[in-house]
Order: sequence, then structure tokens, then C-alpha cells
Amino acid sequence: MTTPQTLDAVKIDVPLVNPAQIGLFALTIWTDEDTPLRWLAGVDLRVFNYGGEAASGPWQPDWCASENDLGEEDVKQGTRPEFPNTFVPLTTWAADDCDLRKSSRDEVELRSRQVHRLQEPLQVERHLAARMLTDATSPTAVTDVVGAVSVLEAALAETNTVGMIHAGAQWAALAAQAQLIVRTGSGLKTPLGHTWVFGGGYVDALGTVLVATSPTLGWRGPTTTRPGPIVEVNEFHAVTERSLVIGYEHLAAAVDIGGGGSGEGEGEGEGEGEGE
Repeated sequence: MTTPQTLDAVKIDVPLVNPAQIGLFALTIWTDEDTPLRWLAGVDLRVFNYGGEAASGPWQPDWCASENDLGEEDVKQGTRPEFPNTFVPLTTWAADDCDLRKSSRDEVELRSRQVHRLQEPLQVERHLAARMLTDATSPTAVTDVVGAVSVLEAALAETNTVGMIHAGAQWAALAAQAQLIVRTGSGLKTPLGHTWVFGGGYVDALGTVLVATSPTLGWRGPTTTRPGPIVEVNEFHAVTERSLVIGYEHLAAAVDIGGGGSGEGEGEGEGEGEGE
């Protein structure tokens, strides 16, 4: 009698997927650098587009008024805004390892790169969320997402600029139900044209808090993968990593829907010093 042979299951590599394009990483204005990273000690942003309300105003005295007729409120004198605290950098990484008898080196390196590609945006969102919560100090309490967008859009309107509204991905369905999302191509906008940033990393890191900022700016180095064998256990190891820094010129306002407070990570990413 012939013993039936058992076939091994076929191993198939799944196709690599692209990161979602609705989060912070995809919507940030990035500067890619492959030279020595001068910003590893942090970045101080010099403000030019915000805080002008203290340096502008209407001219109200009579055109023929003498100098003696002018009060302190009539003096045309600029007052510079406070610059944000230093934005500190971070290094994101992902790793993979496997028994060399069961996997190829190319597979280990590929998995390390792909995990980093998908998870890096979430790490960056958690990092910036902590900084936003630090800068926001006391978010305005609102009862629902409509009230939240109302407050945030009003704050951005007072700057006369178009900005971003950062929110956990759990708020997208409610915002859509309230007709607060306007599609423009692949982008998601508020009724007044501000960019929605629905981040998976914001789900817990921001929680019930929504934040309005100026457009985010980022500087990032190249992604590097460092492979190497672990001879003691006959394994092959690969680490993919990249250093970057991200920040914003101005935080316009923050709201807390229902007063539930933020999620985890509060206080991380806070700048150590003040800008010039």
C-alpha cells in the first residue's frame, strides 16, 4: 500500500499596500535632505504669517490732526509675536528578523522597509499630537463636532489664512454626517476650505480634542535599512529608520468635544527652549 504524500501549503507574498493619504504625513510640506541633518538639535520657526493683530490696525484720527492730537492707540508700531518653542526631532524605526533557514535576507529587509513605511506616519502623528496638546493648554469645551468646527474655523478666520484641522480618524464619519467634509479631488476640506487631517495616530493621542494649526512643515532625512546576521542564533536582522522633525508656525485653537480630554502621550514632544 502506497503511503499518501502530504503537500505543503503554498506560500504567497501579499502585495505591498500604500499608506493612507488622509493623515499628517501625506499632508505636510516636506523638505527632503540627504546632506548632514543640521536640525537634529531641533528647529526654531521664525513666525512671519501670524500674530499680526498686534502690529496692524485702522488709522482713525482726522487727516488734519496734529501730533499733539494723537493718542497711544494711534502710534503705528509693530509688536512681534511670540515664536513657538523648539520643535524636537524624532527617529522612527521598524525591524524584522527570521531564521536564515526559513527566510531570505531580501524578505527580511523588505518587511522591515514596508512596516516602517506604514507605521512611520502614525508615530509622527502621535509625536505631534503631544506637542499640540502642550501648546493648546486648555482646549475650549464644545458639545459636538459641529460646534468644534465652528470654533476652529472662527479662530483660523481671524488669522486670514487657510490651515489644518487635526482630528482622530473616529471623527470622520460624524463630520461627514454633519456635512462638514467637502471633497476636493483626493483632499478633504472643511466648509471654509481648511484641510482635514484625520490621523490614525491621533485616535488615542488626541482623543476628543481637535486642533487647528497653520500648515505643517517637516524636514526629513533619507530612509536607511541596516541588515546584519545574528550568528549566535542563525538569524538575520534588519532595521529601517529615519530621522525627521515636524512643526507648525501657529496653533490657532483647540477644542474638546464633550470634555473627555485627550488620549495617551500628553507631554511628549514638548520643546525644550523658546525660539528667537
